[in-house]
Amino acid sequence: MITLLLVDDEPMLLQSMVDNDWASIGIGAVRQAASGQEAAEVLKAHPVDIVVTDIRMPGMSGLELSKHIRAHYPHIKCILLSGYGEFSYAREAIEHGIVSYLLKPIQDEHLLAEVGRTSARIGEERKQAGSTNRAVQVLRSHLPKLRARLLAELLQGELHQLSGLQERLDEYELSFVQDAECALVMLRLEQMFRSDYAQDEVLFAYAVRNIACELLERGYMVWPGDIKRGYVCLLLQSRVHAAARTGGAEARLLPADDSPPAPVDAILLNQVLRELQQQVAALLNGRISALVQPCVNFPGELPARYRELVNEMRKIPRSEQSFVLVSGQFLPLVQPLHAMYTPPSLQQLLEGGRWQDARTKVDEILTEMASRNAETEESMRELYHTLRNALAYIAHLKGKTLPELVGWQSEVPESSPVFRRSELMRQWCADVLAGVEKAGTSEAPDPRRELLAKIHRFIESNISGDVSLQSIADHVDLHPVYLSSLYKQEAQENISDYIMRYRMEKAAMLLKSTNTRIYELAGMLGFVNPPYFSKLFKAYYKATPQEYRDRFYER
Repeated sequence: MITLLLVDDEPMLLQSMVDNDWASIGIGAVRQAASGQEAAEVLKAHPVDIVVTDIRMPGMSGLELSKHIRAHYPHIKCILLSGYGEFSYAREAIEHGIVSYLLKPIQDEHLLAEVGRTSARIGEERKQAGSTNRAVQVLRSHLPKLRARLLAELLQGELHQLSGLQERLDEYELSFVQDAECALVMLRLEQMFRSDYAQDEVLFAYAVRNIACELLERGYMVWPGDIKRGYVCLLLQSRVHAAARTGGAEARLLPADDSPPAPVDAILLNQVLRELQQQVAALLNGRISALVQPCVNFPGELPARYRELVNEMRKIPRSEQSFVLVSGQFLPLVQPLHAMYTPPSLQQLLEGGRWQDARTKVDEILTEMASRNAETEESMRELYHTLRNALAYIAHLKGKTLPELVGWQSEVPESSPVFRRSELMRQWCADVLAGVEKAGTSEAPDPRRELLAKIHRFIESNISGDVSLQSIADHVDLHPVYLSSLYKQEAQENISDYIMRYRMEKAAMLLKSTNTRIYELAGMLGFVNPPYFSKLFKAYYKATPQEYRDRFYER
């Protein structure tokens, strides 16, 4: 069966080509793409035999697409669509593997005839090469990707039927023995590999993976996985036969049938990984860290052990230093970012149109991360999701989606280095806050919302002192009775209710995050009588301040 891919950035022309009677010339499946980049993604996901592409498209041109196809999919036949003024480009493209070209405007019968001739040519080539040999060649050309995909399925626990695993291991020429011990190694690029682009990070990661495979293959069977989030995952199994290690005879290499592979020696593996770090530093001028699960039953324990490695890596900050650790040696406690949850929240600031205060809060959060050495992937994601959820709430209040409010910059890919570098996270926060401020300031000014923001700032700044209705009214130059009525109309609560809620939420955060004595904490929140503060706190949280604090310290 022949599969055809049609590529054109003109929707009407593309649909017109798709609507042809391709089955009449033996085309079994027709796929389409509106750009060169989209075509490249289709080629990654689906087998294709013939590509018909326009030469002039935005982004990746048809000429660039043909070069890409020749480099990565040499078996695919390309037909070029060219305007009269583009004949020189068409002639150049033929040098890059184009089998033919058609001049625009294209008549359907000419297109069908040319694709039919190309299909017949493919049929002849297949007969000459033999379907079996061709299948083997295709398999070998895709072997690294197929192996990485199989390992990803095992690590993610997506391979539910293990009965056919041995057949796939044999097909992919993997000599790993089931129900035997393996080691799972996760490598991470540290801060010296600095780039603002995820693609550059991936290239560095592939280089690290190649060096690691070359070095580790001296003593282990190595099964490399895909590059994800700046991590390189490797599965190792000893080449040494277990009986040879326990006996006095010379070590025998796998395959052997009478005993399983020997367990991976954690000390020797540590030495090899240290050597790997030295080679990466010398060849790539960068640092890598390694986290190891030395005893993993293959394949049954892979998903659980892999998740443990990912979870531990997310707790360890990236730095200029590097490490080699066995899983479980480093168990940092994940602590909440107090600046993020101390009132007022990001959502409250954004809802009140307090753009500069929101930027200040983000700076405080990132500063806390740095001061506590907590610039981990876990903390970066915590900040990202907190701010994004607050922005989504504001967008939905306006009847919009988040991209409609602040642009597509609000959507950060899972593999983005934004989650791994604080300066990129800071820039992302600044960009989306600028976007929501621009959207907010483009609307007519709301004096009442500005008044509420002014009131809230005064309360937050003076919470330990006088925040009576009279003092607030003096600050905003309004009569206390009018101010009270106006505030309740706008905020749907009394000023006194807001002050009490702010005090209680701030008290709860201080109890969880500091060792401040309760009577001192009461004074910080404007309570002259500590027992009265405790009474109000218990009514609010159904626990005394000390009981509330003990709940968190018991963890």
